[in-house]
Amino acid sequence: MRPALVLCVLAACYHDPAPAPVVSPPARAPHVNPAVHDPLGYLPVDSEIVLSVDASQLRASGLWKRLEPVVSAKAGDALARFRTECGVDPLRSIRQIALGWKGLGDQLGPSGVFVVRGLDRTALMACLDRLVGSDPRVTIGNGVVTVKAALDMNPVAFTFSGASTLVAVISPTAAPEELAAAIKRGTPLRGSPAFVEMLGRIQTQRTAWFALDGSSNVFDKLATLGFRPKLVSGSVDLANGFTGAVRMRLDSEDRARNLAGLGQGQLGPIRALVEEIELTSEDTDVVLRVVMSQAQLEAIAAMLGAFTSGP
Repeated sequence: MRPALVLCVLAACYHDPAPAPVVSPPARAPHVNPAVHDPLGYLPVDSEIVLSVDASQLRASGLWKRLEPVVSAKAGDALARFRTECGVDPLRSIRQIALGWKGLGDQLGPSGVFVVRGLDRTALMACLDRLVGSDPRVTIGNGVVTVKAALDMNPVAFTFSGASTLVAVISPTAAPEELAAAIKRGTPLRGSPAFVEMLGRIQTQRTAWFALDGSSNVFDKLATLGFRPKLVSGSVDLANGFTGAVRMRLDSEDRARNLAGLGQGQLGPIRALVEEIELTSEDTDVVLRVVMSQAQLEAIAAMLGAFTSGP
């Protein structure tokens, strides 16, 4: 067979191979800022006080039945309007509240970041226009709500940084730009070695916990007595009565030991009101631990009037 004929036969029999199937690259999951789920998310590194409350645990506690009507009364008509007009009940849906504030004792109140987890972004933002109406103090734009300053309150700017994470900035200069910067910073407290070390001593799985910097002016009066704590931290568990611990860090082991010794002599009258109470020193810390039954907690709350006063 002639070479030309062979080539023609081969050409007639040849077929292009079937094209390889087109494989689309896997779809990327939408980026979620890790701070959305971090209990320290968005809280400023220069906070004087950091506070976290597990609202789910609080609602499950025996104390909530006494606390809920007081909170509802103080919220007034605003809470009722949220329920009826937005279909949102903050007292039942909020999972966690966290704040990082400074300027405690300032005339217009503290400033900082306030984070609420558990609210429904879609439902809440959809009805905010109806709630604020023509209120000249409130503006809404690009998903950010800004509330102008009142006589006794700094301005506020808030938005959602996730489907159910509301982030608010409260300061003399609160504005969308300041809010965006706070969200972009993520979790600045995680970058503070001193705070992380202190956090390791707090039982953060409890109903509530806090950390208070010793530089805050709330300790000015203590300074006049000859000592000033470097920091004060603590936690509270309300699952079964009350279990709490407060830790105050001083500048030396001797000062901590002496202060604990002086305080132990003052605990006598309190022992009859609680199941357990102890005041000890651990290195440079003075540590107070208290345990109360539910009945004891209710009795003390009633005696102090902490949860029975009106709006």
